[in-house]
Amino acid sequence: MKTTVDDPAFTLETLNGELSAYVDAQHLKHLASYGLRGEVCFPVPYLFRRNPYLLGYYRLLYGFSCKEFYDQGPFKRFQGMENCGSIQPRLEPLIPALCRSLTKTGETLVELIGTVSLPIVNDLQLLTLGYQFWGSRNVKVGQSAINSFVSLMKVLLAAYSLDVQERQITFLNDSNLPVTIRIASDPDVSITLKLESEERKLVAIEMKGGTDRSNIWERIGAAEKSHSKAKAKGFNERWTITRVDLNSDPGMLRKAREQSATSTRFFFLDHIADPTTPEAMSFRQVLGSVMGVKLAP
Repeated sequence: MKTTVDDPAFTLETLNGELSAYVDAQHLKHLASYGLRGEVCFPVPYLFRRNPYLLGYYRLLYGFSCKEFYDQGPFKRFQGMENCGSIQPRLEPLIPALCRSLTKTGETLVELIGTVSLPIVNDLQLLTLGYQFWGSRNVKVGQSAINSFVSLMKVLLAAYSLDVQERQITFLNDSNLPVTIRIASDPDVSITLKLESEERKLVAIEMKGGTDRSNIWERIGAAEKSHSKAKAKGFNERWTITRVDLNSDPGMLRKAREQSATSTRFFFLDHIADPTTPEAMSFRQVLGSVMGVKLAP
């Protein structure tokens, strides 16, 4: 870990004082017994104020991916520290509380790993980095499936005048009512119909682009969580589209319905993209009737 010790304005006394204030003395002694200073595992405000990028160092050390740390907890507001190396003035008073929270995690980590060394610290960070890269790959796989679906929708709706924005497609159906296809999250794709009195929620779609059959049930479970939210919002049709063929195997389809009881239909992306398959015909008929359009064959 590189700190700012070479900075002439840096004072070791200040750093040591904050470490003593924020970290239990027993844990500092434990690190010292292996020839390590406290800041190797524990952050204090003095360090963050001199080098906000260090938040990324501790995040990796504690085993949190960016998504876990910033999107699934209370630390989203601090992301600029890692990304931009800056602390917004409004966040300055919150830095001590951030450090106290992180040092508790650091104390647990030190207790669990026992023997501590710089190679072990680096290995822990590399493990998290590998997991983070894998998560990024999964995001790209999912986005690829969504992009394929959007391209398919443009083809099927070619007879209509489409207003294509970055994250949505809008057009008038056969009853001259506006239909919007939105690309977002929870659900990945939503289709709504605008009436004078309300916006009707037509279809919520979860896209699962992974082709690995071994973890399809984990992906189906994630779709179920999203569909449960969509049901609460008023979506009566909730479809799960995968890159694993569930419909051709009665056993897998039965299990998929058990894993995601809120899904009303399952589709195989490769089949609905092939106009010669019965599944593609069924998809076009059902979706066309829901949106009030006649989809291209």
